[in-house]
Amino acid sequence: MRALLAAIFVFGAMLGTVGLVDSYYPTGPMPWWAKLAPGGVLLLALLASLFLFNRAGFRPSLRRKSLEEQLAELDAKGLLLRQPFEARRAFCVNEFEDEGPHYFTELSDGRVLYLNGQYLYDYEPIEDDPELNQPRAFPCCNFEVLRHKAAGYAIHVACGGQVLEPEVIAAPFTRQTLRAGIPEDGQVFEVGSYERLKQQFAAA
Repeated sequence: MRALLAAIFVFGAMLGTVGLVDSYYPTGPMPWWAKLAPGGVLLLALLASLFLFNRAGFRPSLRRKSLEEQLAELDAKGLLLRQPFEARRAFCVNEFEDEGPHYFTELSDGRVLYLNGQYLYDYEPIEDDPELNQPRAFPCCNFEVLRHKAAGYAIHVACGGQVLEPEVIAAPFTRQTLRAGIPEDGQVFEVGSYERLKQQFAAA
């Protein structure tokens, strides 16, 4: 019923605008703003219908939620997955286009964690912008990856302990390597695979 009322509201607003413009300029040429008025009213009516015909809990928020608010909301819904790790060393493969850097991190138990995504930009060192300069934050000895439990994507990396400078920052993967397939974000490799992965992916 709410959807039907919203559709009637939007259609009525646009139809009323067309009729109003036509009544003012029945025969003569219309000014430019009159030609754009129906489209503008349509957009405004669509936006207004989101607030008028949705319950309070389903209305869009005009305020951008902070990271803390997003995490708290997901945690309250049971949708926040926390993955703590301890690391020894890491190497990095630069991004090919804009997919984010690729990190292979050897964990304290000998396994290797692979992380990749644009979210990792937040922890990269910045040295060429006085307003945004920051030191490297990841990889580090202790960190926690926070993921959406249902969707699986990473939301945040809580960094702690000593920062680990990558042993190698390799050139981006070639198109051939990308076509052959690279790991998925969050994939964990077996114990003792760090040197093999570094030779395989950093050399590629």
